[in-house]
Amino acid sequence: MSREGSSSFLGLEGLHVFVTGAAGVLGQKVAQEFLEQGCKVTAHDHRSVEVPSATGDRFAHLNVQTGDISDEESVRSSIALAVKRFGPINVLIANAGVASERQDCAIWDLSLDSWEQTHRANVRGIFLAVKHFLQAARTAQQTLGTELDNLAIVIAGNEASKVGQADPTASPSDKAGLLDGLVRRVGDDIGRLNRRARINAVNLGGNDMSEDIARTMAFLASYRAAGHITGQYLNLAHQTETRPLLTAEPTVSIPRPLTRTRNKIRVTVSIDLDAVSGWLGTGHHPDNILADYSAGFFAAQVGVPRLLRLLHKLGLADRCTWFIPGHSAESFPDEVAQVIASGCEVGLHGYAHEGAYQLTVEQERDVLVRCIAIATKLTGKKPAGYRAPLYQLRESTLDLLEEFGFEYDASLTDHDCHPFFAPRRPPLKPIDFSQPASTWMHPLPRPSASTQPPDRRPLVCVPCNWYMEDMTPLQFLPHAPNSHGYTDARVIENLWRERFLWLRENEDQPIFPVLLHPDTSGMAHVVGMVERLLGWLRGWEEVEFCQTGEVARWWRKREMGEEEE
Repeated sequence: MSREGSSSFLGLEGLHVFVTGAAGVLGQKVAQEFLEQGCKVTAHDHRSVEVPSATGDRFAHLNVQTGDISDEESVRSSIALAVKRFGPINVLIANAGVASERQDCAIWDLSLDSWEQTHRANVRGIFLAVKHFLQAARTAQQTLGTELDNLAIVIAGNEASKVGQADPTASPSDKAGLLDGLVRRVGDDIGRLNRRARINAVNLGGNDMSEDIARTMAFLASYRAAGHITGQYLNLAHQTETRPLLTAEPTVSIPRPLTRTRNKIRVTVSIDLDAVSGWLGTGHHPDNILADYSAGFFAAQVGVPRLLRLLHKLGLADRCTWFIPGHSAESFPDEVAQVIASGCEVGLHGYAHEGAYQLTVEQERDVLVRCIAIATKLTGKKPAGYRAPLYQLRESTLDLLEEFGFEYDASLTDHDCHPFFAPRRPPLKPIDFSQPASTWMHPLPRPSASTQPPDRRPLVCVPCNWYMEDMTPLQFLPHAPNSHGYTDARVIENLWRERFLWLRENEDQPIFPVLLHPDTSGMAHVVGMVERLLGWLRGWEEVEFCQTGEVARWWRKREMGEEEE
């Protein structure tokens, strides 16, 4: 939900704020401040929590919890109960303001138990609060299919009971080790979870500053007011008795970059319009019945219009590649005309969804020639790309693609996120176990370097496989031995999201193929997931949606030294 319509400067109204250490002087002020900002507040402490201003409507927005911040199960349970009461948590105020009960004693008189009690709350407790807050945020985003609004963490340092009185249990590790180290670590990780998420830390002054400190925390929690501030560790020091002075911690006085160098990700959305042809070629089975073929009619007459509406809605209709079997093009001309009118790229996908191993080489050639003619008539230009039905291509298929001048194939997965030149490999022979073991114990055959190049450049392979498509897990095919079809669509959505996030962090300029079928993604319980996923991908600044042919040409130029950029 956007905060653009919020009435206040900070724009915090309606957000859920989780405050730890809420029974202390500062904790009460922080809870009160966020209640006054119109937030829903969960106030957590191992002691009884009282917020004087929480009456009437504000009391209805206050959720008081008792728990041990240093116990992981207690923290996890408290976060879960807070979410159950007020919904996903947007802001965590992790208050490390647990002071020793014997602050008036010198360090040499301090007991080990007092030291360890405070250290557990101030160090272990902060870590557990941050960890389970972020885990809950991830779960909420996966459920909602979108990033949480205004995701922010503000860590509070030590709170003294009197002005200028330091807590003798507050070791340097509490400040330098915990706050600085944790802020840096979380700051590095949090962008993978939510692009606008932020973390900052504040080292506190005395209790007479609690109102100023609470307002500062509310400011830092607001994306509208402080969305440009993240990864910072601030000191609140006295300039006068009532006004704090913000000073940067000397060890981190040079701000770290808020964003890293942009890593461009090219997303290729492709749709295989199998329709009835899927039941004729690779999907042929002697037990196929009218109900099976009916699913093919659904794909063309219902699934195609649904996907086209979705793609137009997202502004991606002309950024896709449709691989269309000749049988679908000639059997469903009206639906295919709508596809062509969208401005998409069109690639070949067999005639009746035949697998190469079902055909002779001569039949394979005849099918390719016929399909080239059909696609050329539809689009006015020769197709540049090909995807083998059910990924069933062989060496003769690649020979034909080279012969007819195709630019790319989208059937192999030598790599999962980078294109590669089509391989030139001798055919593999299956093992004959009736023969001596010595006949099969040998490595892969290698092409002769003197007679053949190692690959088929400039023919490019744009990767695609079972884990990049919808049909395998989401559609029941009665006569396919590994058919399933009853997977929750959110499982596949999360699988694709996890894959995207890992590639984004670990690969240089990766591509991210998404393969859809009108048969599958046209179904009512799947199409909504597809819309969420594509909308989520579209929200990443570094993402560019490309036709498959555009990716093949970009990569070929780069690898062959022709790239202009």
